[in-house]
Amino acid sequence: MLKCLESYEQVYTKNDILLLAGDKVSSVGIILSGSAQIVKEDIMGNRNIVYEIGTADMFGEAFSCAKLAKSPVTVLTTTGCTVMYIGFSRIVTTCSSSCSFHTKLIENMLSLIAQKNIFLNSKIEILSQRSTREKLMAYFYMQVQRTGKNRFRIPFSRDELADFLCVNRSALSRELSKMKQ
Repeated sequence: MLKCLESYEQVYTKNDILLLAGDKVSSVGIILSGSAQIVKEDIMGNRNIVYEIGTADMFGEAFSCAKLAKSPVTVLTTTGCTVMYIGFSRIVTTCSSSCSFHTKLIENMLSLIAQKNIFLNSKIEILSQRSTREKLMAYFYMQVQRTGKNRFRIPFSRDELADFLCVNRSALSRELSKMKQ
C-alpha cells in the first residue's frame, strides 16, 4: 500500500524544520519516531506552541485538505525524527483496485482530523481563560481528563509551557510558585 501511495521517508535531527510557515503543503507528514512542535509566530515574533506531536501523529493534513496556498504554521523537531510523507491526493483518491486498506486509511485520516479538532477546541477553551492561573488550571484539568490520572507529565519546559498558554514566562513561573505554596 505504501508503494501505491508513493510514500517516502526522511530523517531529521533536533531543531530541524519539517514545514516552514509560508510553504506550500501538498503532503501529510507522519512522525514514525521522535517528536515535534507545531508553532505559530505572530508579526512581533512571539511564539505560540499550537500542538505537540509525537510518534504516529500527523501534520499538514488539515492544510492539504483545505488546499491552503501556504502553511500558516511551522513544524519544528524537538528530538531526532523520522517522518513519512504521503501526498494528500494519493490518500483521498482510492487506488484502481479499490482495496479495503485504502478505505480504512481514509476512515483513519478522518478520525485523526476529528481528534485534532477536538484538541484544538480544548486549547481554545484554555486560551479563553483570563488569568495565568485560570489558564494553568484549565490546562491541568485537560491533562487529567486526557490521562485519567491526577499525576501526569507536562511535555514542555517552562518556556514552552508559557508559549503554549500564551502567557509571559515570568508570570507563569510566579503563578506556579504561588500554586505550589
